[in-house]
Amino acid sequence: MSDRLAGRRTGFRALLCAVAALSAAGCAQGPRQAFDLAAAAGTLPRAEHGGPGLVVREITAAPPTGSARIVVREADGSVFILPEAEWTAPLPRLLRDRMVEALQRAGVAAAAYGLAGTALATDVRRFEIDVARNVAVVELSARLMDANTGAVRAVQSFVAEAPAPQHTGAPAVMALTEAAGQALARLATWARAKV
Repeated sequence: MSDRLAGRRTGFRALLCAVAALSAAGCAQGPRQAFDLAAAAGTLPRAEHGGPGLVVREITAAPPTGSARIVVREADGSVFILPEAEWTAPLPRLLRDRMVEALQRAGVAAAAYGLAGTALATDVRRFEIDVARNVAVVELSARLMDANTGAVRAVQSFVAEAPAPQHTGAPAVMALTEAAGQALARLATWARAKV
């Protein structure tokens, strides 16, 4: 056997060992729990829909907030992802569904699609656990605009916080859901007055 062939076989064995080690490490970790924001839209009593319609556009969020991963910010400003928990879908999609529900509960004829005179565009500025202060922080920037021309009619930011003494798993998610519910309730009240 030539040195060249022996070297290839050794390299191949090393590659197989590395793949096996990575597979074992992946299997050793338990599956992540998946959460949604179902409770976030239910903070307002349901009101009758009235007035002109409102189309809720796709929500924007910078990575990693724009993914299905749950973000935690350390005291030094660095961010990391919760290893054992995630959202059931990318956060902007979940948040949009809950925003439509919150607006409908506030009496706004809101929908994710359709033809309406007014559109709501929203950016997620923060949606994270702040470890330094032990709080969940949700910050949304919203713009009401003419759906046809894009002319901005009103702009408002909404910041909400909820206690988060635990920074992992279900307790962290519950704190984020509570903060999201507060922010969505304020946004819905504002939008109802402006539409």
